[in-house]
Amino acid sequence: MRLVLLGVLLLGLVASEPVRFDNFRVYSVSVETDNQIKVLNSLPTGINSYDFLVEPRIVGREAEIIVPPHLQDDFETIITENALKTILVLDDLQKMIDKENPQKFGRAAEDFGWDAYHSTETINEWLNYLAEQYPEVTIIKGGSTYEGKDIIGININRGGEDSPGVFIEANIHAREWITSASTTWIINKLLTATTAEPEIKDLADNINWYIFPVVNVDGYEYSRNTYRMWRKTRARIGLICHGTDPNRNWDSSWQAGGVGASDNICDLDYGGPSAFSEIETKTLSDYILTLEDKLNLYISFHSAAELLLYPWGHTAEPVPGSQDFDAIAVATVNALEARHGTVYRYGSIHEAIYPATGGSIDWVFLRLGILSYCYEFRSRNTATGERYGFLAPPDQIQPNSEEVLDSMVAMIKTARELGHM
Repeated sequence: MRLVLLGVLLLGLVASEPVRFDNFRVYSVSVETDNQIKVLNSLPTGINSYDFLVEPRIVGREAEIIVPPHLQDDFETIITENALKTILVLDDLQKMIDKENPQKFGRAAEDFGWDAYHSTETINEWLNYLAEQYPEVTIIKGGSTYEGKDIIGININRGGEDSPGVFIEANIHAREWITSASTTWIINKLLTATTAEPEIKDLADNINWYIFPVVNVDGYEYSRNTYRMWRKTRARIGLICHGTDPNRNWDSSWQAGGVGASDNICDLDYGGPSAFSEIETKTLSDYILTLEDKLNLYISFHSAAELLLYPWGHTAEPVPGSQDFDAIAVATVNALEARHGTVYRYGSIHEAIYPATGGSIDWVFLRLGILSYCYEFRSRNTATGERYGFLAPPDQIQPNSEEVLDSMVAMIKTARELGHM
């Protein structure tokens, strides 16, 4: 029966018809033991299988698991055998997806807004519009994709080449739409900040910004148009299962399988056949190396878990300079909480989440030796408590962006004080 269902789903994917998630249930799971984390993380994930809105990361925090209708009985058995405490939080995942309002038709660049999620084409048109409107804005190309698309970003440079450099990478995981939406919001705020917003205007005037709203272009468009839960690239690696997790594919303690990435091509965290096997990670890393003498800080935007992370992912050993990483992180999360009350935890990837290899911020620190942080944006509406994981409704774009920009002001201020910028 599972093979039949998988075959039907694959026919839909081939035909590029949007896959629906009607009657897929979402359960909140209380994670009370390390063994329960292992059990949940051992479940098969991907097309027509289990998935997570909020991943099982640490004892004492809740995970949210997506259960397809045909796996409901299987999940009930898993609950019983592992003494899992669950609450049904959503009986139809499609209802949450329908709230996201992806913009199906392009908007004129001057009408670009943050009440919907835009296509890469619309985002790039808006970036080109900004380059026409602001002399300090230049279009930059960070690399290429498997399907032959360009990874487009902008350089905002008001202060000259001697200004400290900050690099922002967003939407490397395809389904995390709010990362690119918040990135464009932040771009707009930097360019329009007035003297009434001196801290933001200072960032715009005195930082050399390299910002890429959509790094995983192929995957993002596939998640918009065909399979909303898609996370990986779109490289043709297997007959049935495609793509590599681009944040397990960088040449930093890369491994085939093990505790930091999967060697199963169907898994969401498949690390690829080799380090930098993906054209997206290889070409973007090559571009980053051209900026080696210009960058002081690297930021990667992800969703969703209310976390601020720094290296390492492959080991519990402290990163060199961990005291500065910690001090900056404390200032950052405190500033983020101040506006809307969203509470972030912070720490190394290995300690705050789980072992993970081949990530971008680890590679950047390894090769460039600069500060590198990963945000995991809010997983819920702080005001109402509604949980949505990476399926953030558009009304969450602005509050998320506001608190993240507040935190970046504090991050850069503290980095300056500690002599990193």
